[in-house]
Amino acid sequence: MASEKSLRVERLKKRAKYCCCRYCGSELHVRQIVFHTQAMARIELYCDQCQKIEYGVEKEAYASARAFVEATQFNHFPDMEDNEQRLQMNIAKVCNITSWQLRYLGLTNETGLTVPVHINEYGMEQCTTVEDDRLEELLEEADRWMKESSQQEG
Repeated sequence: MASEKSLRVERLKKRAKYCCCRYCGSELHVRQIVFHTQAMARIELYCDQCQKIEYGVEKEAYASARAFVEATQFNHFPDMEDNEQRLQMNIAKVCNITSWQLRYLGLTNETGLTVPVHINEYGMEQCTTVEDDRLEELLEEADRWMKESSQQEG
């Protein structure tokens, strides 16, 4: 029993090194948590910032989820007030989806990412938003440009 407990603690210590809180992105720490309803204490990963028991998510997955939520204004909780808590909950929701996908694709396991990761910084300034009433006009302009370009080459 003691060796099983120490193996779990070692796994949690390793996980704390490559994971962060899925809500705020802060470091996780191995803590002994005492529950009022149980006589025994348990060892868990804990976020001091959120003051929550948190198993965490790979730091790269958190960075990706945060960038996605900020870039797309993703909002899974439209009935909640627009505040920091809702932002954190949206990031955590995308973290859950992202970490599931990474595990499903075999890109993570119990020791973290299984492949090297290169994070591409994605900025909204690289995108163009087109209103519906301008779409037809822009498509016609693109068509004219393509015809002119092909005539100049030929």
